[in-house]
Amino acid sequence: MKPKTIAAAALLLFVAASVATLVIKETRPKPAPAPEPAGIVLPHKVVAYYFHGKQRCETCQKIERLSRESLENGFAADLKSGRLERRLVNTEEPAHEHFVKEYGLKYQALVLSELRDGKQTRWVNLEKIWDLVDKPAEFTKYVQDAARAYLEVK
Repeated sequence: MKPKTIAAAALLLFVAASVATLVIKETRPKPAPAPEPAGIVLPHKVVAYYFHGKQRCETCQKIERLSRESLENGFAADLKSGRLERRLVNTEEPAHEHFVKEYGLKYQALVLSELRDGKQTRWVNLEKIWDLVDKPAEFTKYVQDAARAYLEVK
């Protein structure tokens, strides 16, 4: 066999293996968020849901990143203790479709949900994230102010 033929075959085999690996990774089911341990319900908790679909544009990914950073940088202790929880939810998965109706979702969103003794007492869709996505400092302040207001025990 000619060296060119061998090299071409090796390259083709490498490309095929790479494509197969990517397809397997993308089609593998993603694990669901871990439920709270049985029997443990905090008296007051806030869940920050980032709702998204299968297709995620650059802006959507930026909103998710800014939301995560805002919460991690402002509420590390609350995240660690479980008083604040972040959940990423794909609303196109059948098990999560109810969120679309419950929160009136039309597109990707960041929703804060307050739970008292395991029951939702109020929620807010932080719709201004779309207007502030290119203003990181204002975005962070908006998200942190809302989270702080929900974490206050009244």
